[in-house]
Amino acid sequence: MTIVIGSNFGYTVFAAVGIVAQCFLAANRVGHARRKYDVKYPDNGGGRYSDKLNDADWVAFNNIKRASDNYLEQIGMVLTMLTMAGLFQPKLAASLGALYIVGRFGYSEGYIRAGVKGRVYGAAVMMLAFFGLVGTAGYNAAITTIFA
Repeated sequence: MTIVIGSNFGYTVFAAVGIVAQCFLAANRVGHARRKYDVKYPDNGGGRYSDKLNDADWVAFNNIKRASDNYLEQIGMVLTMLTMAGLFQPKLAASLGALYIVGRFGYSEGYIRAGVKGRVYGAAVMMLAFFGLVGTAGYNAAITTIFA
């Protein structure tokens, strides 16, 4: 089997760049929160510095940190599936990548503003996009190998 990377793969690359940029901005937001709430390194929200925060500020800092941490936990899987799906169906993969960005935005903003319950709708969109990428990659791998 030969995979030819066509010019449409650029759409997939655009989606990957968007995901990486969004992840960077989420991490940058944590840096701003560290300064705002005076939570120094290596405290990740449960240590000596954050113990000095009042309850509302502690929750606010940890919601920002958790939204960023969740992005870091998933970005490897998302970019891998985006690339694999994009090798076969670049425009579909890019569309799912864009949907992931929208869902991730909703997840993060919801989590930061309303806590755990606020992330639900964004998480649903994000997971729909992610599993769409997994399905696209898996389907195309199967039809080009097992069922070829």
